[in-house]
Amino acid sequence: MAVPRERIDVVTDRPLRARAAYVLYWMIAARRPRSSFALDHALDHARALGLPLLVFEPLRAGYRWASDRMHRFVLDGMAANAAAFAAAGVTYYPYVEPTAGAGRGLLAALAERAAVIVTDLQPGFFQPRMVAAAARLDARLEQVDGAGLLPLAVHGRAFATAAAFRWHWQKLLGAHLAMPAATPLAKLPPSARDATIPAAIL
Repeated sequence: MAVPRERIDVVTDRPLRARAAYVLYWMIAARRPRSSFALDHALDHARALGLPLLVFEPLRAGYRWASDRMHRFVLDGMAANAAAFAAAGVTYYPYVEPTAGAGRGLLAALAERAAVIVTDLQPGFFQPRMVAAAARLDARLEQVDGAGLLPLAVHGRAFATAAAFRWHWQKLLGAHLAMPAATPLAKLPPSARDATIPAAIL
């Protein structure tokens, strides 16, 4: 099932790279191997292009409010993600910065071999700044809205009260209740498996 168009935002409108090694899913918000519109969209690209999927999940060290508690949560998730993607034959590359800034340039290096970069649209925290910085890369960049039941693109305006938003939401929601795939890794074509990460990057 294709991801609804109103959930897809083309950040950098460049052509899909013709000679590419993989489709790159830069996992920064929906950190899970299921029920993720962004993962669904990356897999749609991989199927259409006959390319493997590379899932890149980074964890920065030097952001405001970084804490052992938050990082333990993400690291536990990375362990679960590694097992799920390995079982499906999808290449998963988790990266945890040992020191602040140590991962600078890693996304750019991975992007050089990508047909397209797909990432999560997350309107809060520092993710919008990360995506804005990635827009300078020489690759097509698409972000996918999985932040709520109603896509952010269909709101159209700000609301002064919660009641006004609820009335608006109730009128629009029925037409936008598509759900991401519960088990997107269940039936993958062989071409979507086993992406190769260059040894120089590893």
